[in-house]
Amino acid sequence: MTATNDRSPDTDEMLQSTRIVFQLKLLGGRHVRSLPRGAQSNRRRLTNKHRPVRRAGAARAAMLGLSVKRVAMAITGRLEKAGIVLLLTVMAASAVAAVLLLLACPASPRCSVAFGSALSVPKKLWGFGFSVAPDASASGECDIFDGEWVWDDSYPLYESRDCPFVDTAFRCSENGRPNTSYAKWRWQPSHCDLPRFDAKSMLERLRNKRVIFAGDSIGRNQWESLLCMLSTGVSNKSSIYETNGNPITKHKGFLIFKFTDYNCTVEYYRSPFLVPQGHAPAGTPMVLNSTIRVDVMDWMSEYNRGKWSDADLLIFNSGHWWLYGKTIGRGNYFQEGDEVKMDMTVSDAYIRSIQTLSDWLHREINTSKTQTVFRTYSPTHFSGGDWSTGGTCQLDNLPDMTPYKSLEQWADMLKPVNDVLGSNFRPKLAGLEILNVTRMTAQRRDGHPSLFISPSSSSQTLNKTTTETEVEDCSHWCLPGVPDTWNELLYALFMKRQMTLSEH
Repeated sequence: MTATNDRSPDTDEMLQSTRIVFQLKLLGGRHVRSLPRGAQSNRRRLTNKHRPVRRAGAARAAMLGLSVKRVAMAITGRLEKAGIVLLLTVMAASAVAAVLLLLACPASPRCSVAFGSALSVPKKLWGFGFSVAPDASASGECDIFDGEWVWDDSYPLYESRDCPFVDTAFRCSENGRPNTSYAKWRWQPSHCDLPRFDAKSMLERLRNKRVIFAGDSIGRNQWESLLCMLSTGVSNKSSIYETNGNPITKHKGFLIFKFTDYNCTVEYYRSPFLVPQGHAPAGTPMVLNSTIRVDVMDWMSEYNRGKWSDADLLIFNSGHWWLYGKTIGRGNYFQEGDEVKMDMTVSDAYIRSIQTLSDWLHREINTSKTQTVFRTYSPTHFSGGDWSTGGTCQLDNLPDMTPYKSLEQWADMLKPVNDVLGSNFRPKLAGLEILNVTRMTAQRRDGHPSLFISPSSSSQTLNKTTTETEVEDCSHWCLPGVPDTWNELLYALFMKRQMTLSEH
């Protein structure tokens, strides 16, 4: 049967226009334009000339309207997808450019840091009323010891030539070290920013107070660093002096520097074990040269003019002398009470000494007055030996940019502290802070004095024959350098406590 065709020419033109719309939809909106003028005028003529068939026309118009709506949605969707694709394309291009940038300058600290700065996002200031990075720790605060080393042209905070309080062996640049980039690295926590060190602000809060460092020569390294950092806030350096007229030397038992303008002292007490070393009791085996009393604190803790418990800021460190070669290997055994423990291991003795420190802190320290800090172990970086067997670090001029995933190699130095004193998140004593510098310091093999331990060391090294062995220092640190960062962290802890006290 043949279908009748009762449509007018105008109706056919309108339907043709509708087919155009659907064809455009099938093309995905790539060339979408408005309907042809002819189609629009035909639509108007259809409306005017065929009023008797308004209902049929309305139905067809509704169908057309639905179709146009679908076309509009399709076009919008396509445009949104195109925008997303464009955004992803830009991001991909940026990533490729970043990779090319890193490949182009892998050995350039400035280049790497410029790239990092371009991607960095401003963070909140740590410890000054902000609660940052809630997921960073159980306490809801940023872990300032979790971060990275970044290049900063505004560093160092001082120059060794401008600071009279630096031991000769730590004046690396003055001793001829040609590479001074070790002083340009700043510690950047992952989830917050450290406050910029302000010498005058710290000195003002130390007015009429005492700061004490007690520990080994690495502790002296940090003490000298703080003297230099604080001295930048004093115009007249002669107003800072050692109260007994003693020069800075690693062989002196204690040194006390006074900042006259602020009536405060910054003191160092040499105590490598934090417990006393002395003569062996009578009747002990001849193999003993001395004993280390692991059950009592160093006698200097009760020094009549310098009782450690009277300090306002008290910083401890230990670890570098708790080695077989410096204890049992030299005939220095351990003692508790009157009994020499010939079978006690170095590890057990170290644990016992940290327990002694903990007991003393609990018994002697008034936490409302004294802020106590224990700085964790500072790794050494000898390659091919150690201090006495030709170990070297002179070729290390850049930090390790990848943090150590495991600190197991220093477990003997870290576990006793963690087990007895706690961690920086969970100290086990009220008023105690753990300055957790081990991981960050492990990355800084570039910061040691190496051969540059005296003004003549570099020229002597050049005149050495290849068969001669020069002792290198891959244990202590150049100043300015890594210990300045420890003190920036110490400053953050100190200022946070000061603000907390002022609020109460």
